Amino acid sequence: MRVLLVTEYFPPKIYGGGELSTKNLAKKLSQSGLEVSVLTSHFEDLPILEEIDGYKIFRHLKTGNPKKIFGNIKRTMFFQRSVRKEIKELEEKTGKFEVIHFLNTTSIPKFKVKAKTFATINSYTNFCPKANLFYKEQTACDGCNPTKFVGCITNSEFVGKTRMTPIMKYNPVFWTMLYWNYMKRRARLKNVGHYISISEFITTQLKKNGVKKISKIYNLPDLNDKGPKFEIKEKEVKVTFIGVLEKVKGVEMLVKSFRGIKGAKLLLFGDGIEKENLEKISGKNVKFYGKVDYKYIPSIYKQSDIIVQTALWPEPFSRIMLESAFFGKPIIATDFGGNSEGVIEGENGYLVKTEHDLREKIQKLVDNKELRKKFGKRSRKIYEEKFETEKLLKKIMNIYNKEQK
Repeated sequence: MRVLLVTEYFPPKIYGGGELSTKNLAKKLSQSGLEVSVLTSHFEDLPILEEIDGYKIFRHLKTGNPKKIFGNIKRTMFFQRSVRKEIKELEEKTGKFEVIHFLNTTSIPKFKVKAKTFATINSYTNFCPKANLFYKEQTACDGCNPTKFVGCITNSEFVGKTRMTPIMKYNPVFWTMLYWNYMKRRARLKNVGHYISISEFITTQLKKNGVKKISKIYNLPDLNDKGPKFEIKEKEVKVTFIGVLEKVKGVEMLVKSFRGIKGAKLLLFGDGIEKENLEKISGKNVKFYGKVDYKYIPSIYKQSDIIVQTALWPEPFSRIMLESAFFGKPIIATDFGGNSEGVIEGENGYLVKTEHDLREKIQKLVDNKELRKKFGKRSRKIYEEKFETEKLLKKIMNIYNKEQK
């Protein structure tokens, strides 16, 4: 079977866990005997054609930096056009593909193709003009219309994960552009035959938008417990946060919750625009480690006692959940989006909604070593039951083959 994976970004260009999962999918499908090609965006520092682990990477698509305002404008202008053009040219050069799998929502085409098509939905760009489903940055949104959107954007700071400038936030032209692009993205959903959602929360959004063929399959993890040692000197119970230091990640709430916590140290791994503010409000029991190379992640997890995931926006399904479960760690997470599929309340961790609840649950686990061990063992069991790579790969292969018949 000839399979084409279409993804806007692909390692070493990484803007989230989706790129790592896509790389693992390409590798595993190739090892399973499929002829796999990856079509992704071109960057000057990377080869246009490359072969890795038995699959070919074609870097032909045009895009921009998703963390920059003008980069996103460039993406809007050129990316979809290049998807249509490059799929056609690639098939002319290499032959027809039996399966085309779009690995992020931005890749979902404006057009229909003759091959069997699949799309993995790992974000909210097709469901929300702001692309984050975060209504007034207070709660998960349950649907949009023009009037509601204006009220939302003027009471928000972010579009996606990008902070807006005042000229964007109060600019009707910008509002119109966002809403128009959202309507076009939503309309594209009809161009793919079968959808793969990465959480029940995403499945619900797809159903709300009229999609019927849906399979829930978590992103394929590519995890191991090996890697260089990262030195952590703290002797207290180590409560660890890994991620960008931004408002939507709830780090301010986490730091404030640590006021009064005894017997523990909060370790923050990551960087971001909120770092300076967080340092001002942090006590002595908070340690900033900054951004660390991914190769040290296994060592950091091994040395951690509790993992916290405090996003205020409804994340589709955080990679932190997969990693925490793999390393057998108790997890405390905010009760938004897909977090409830990584945390089973009272079994491998806790789901919280307020700063007070977060502080209470952290202290409870800090004070009870046996409970931490119990939750950690359950986390590992959940990984083996729900997230193990070979099980997820088998599900993907099954729907590929089923749709082929």
